[in-house]
Amino acid sequence: MTKFSTISLTALAIATTVAVTGVASAQTAGIATASPDAAILSAKAFVAANSQISTTYKTQLDQAAAQDTALNGQIRTLIDTNKDGQISQAELQAGQNPQSSVGAQVKAAQEKASPAIDALRQPAIKAQAYALEMISQKYEPALQTVARAKNASIVLAPNAIQYAPPATDITTAVIAEIDRTTPSVSIAAPANWQPSQDTVQLLNQYRQAVYVNELRRQQAAQGTAAPTPSATGGAAATTPAPARGKKNEGR
Repeated sequence: MTKFSTISLTALAIATTVAVTGVASAQTAGIATASPDAAILSAKAFVAANSQISTTYKTQLDQAAAQDTALNGQIRTLIDTNKDGQISQAELQAGQNPQSSVGAQVKAAQEKASPAIDALRQPAIKAQAYALEMISQKYEPALQTVARAKNASIVLAPNAIQYAPPATDITTAVIAEIDRTTPSVSIAAPANWQPSQDTVQLLNQYRQAVYVNELRRQQAAQGTAAPTPSATGGAAATTPAPARGKKNEGR
């Protein structure tokens, strides 16, 4: 389960920015490439929104993290069938199999604790989705501005082509344009607001990446080879309300 902290929430955005920083922002023969996801997730407004969310919902998120830690401890105890303090691959697989006796106990523990944990995190998740959607709406205008400035008549997504010189990538310039026009966004979603499907997909992608990065960090710090199953099945599974988002007619 994703832990909302200023550091973990900005980790992917920082990594994405580093990945595109330093790439020449010229275009070749009127054709350029740009990554919408990288531009949106690397926007300063999104980093700032995550920081604000961590502060605004700190009490709820701390409570959720504590309950999540307790649940993971319970699951680890259930999976460690030989009680040696270590989780073997066989024990891990048994814990992940709902047909096994241990797996059934793990599933029951998750189903009992997860609703309360998700309820505590949901306001922060909704705020993050709202901020993300507000920034997403700025991508197209920023892209058009940059494309005109660089005389690019065609802009493709990087995964839509097999090869392009680095000079064709204008993602960094698009990020700069979003930062210029939208230095910040609100995290206060209207009462009946629901995110678009595109926002749900991007948010789940982001939160899953942050979750994996955090898991790797913990493994490196603890020297563990394999983690116990996530209390609620991973970051993407902790987004119940956004999963009913409306279709985005923008990007």
